[in-house]
Amino acid sequence: MMTLLLPLFASSVEAAPVTYSLKGSLYVQVYKDPTTIAQALAHDHVVQAAGWTGTATWDPEDPAACAMDITVPVDKLVVDEESIRKRLGYDTFPSEGERADIRDAMLDDDVLGVSKYTTITWKLTGCELGENRTTVTGDMTIHGTSQSLTLPMSVKADSVNFSAKGNTKITSSQFGMPPFSAGFGALKNQDKMTLVVDIHGKPE
Repeated sequence: MMTLLLPLFASSVEAAPVTYSLKGSLYVQVYKDPTTIAQALAHDHVVQAAGWTGTATWDPEDPAACAMDITVPVDKLVVDEESIRKRLGYDTFPSEGERADIRDAMLDDDVLGVSKYTTITWKLTGCELGENRTTVTGDMTIHGTSQSLTLPMSVKADSVNFSAKGNTKITSSQFGMPPFSAGFGALKNQDKMTLVVDIHGKPE
């Protein structure tokens, strides 16, 4: 849910619309507040989507009719997996017990509220093709709150392959979630987060 950069829709796409089944990596980077008293005990976090489903459709003759629909099950979110922390250059690795505690706090009613809000969704509502990238408008829904996001994207697509990669800034508060806080504010997260998309697909 920062500027999103996804690789450019290639001009070689066939004239007929193509719908692709998507897979790949979706994750959010959550940042600790470095100004708090207990900040030395905190970590930046990486929350990955698992078990998600999605499709994308592109019609080269009608770029405005682009479509993408992604659904992420909240109860399958993965927190601070060591391999992705290494890939992103982190040098701290929470223990299994710490990861479980972080995940429980994230799913709590005060944050994602998994008992009530079971999915995170992203649904495109339109695209505008530019010279070097495509501006995409879509609705993202987290914690039962939908926000319209307009993002510059770069996507590659042809009759047999689709790929998209990039990132954008979002905040907890825009989706009705206060940043995590504990110890009367001695330990807390920043409001801002980074949403990263690295997906690919094949025709359905």
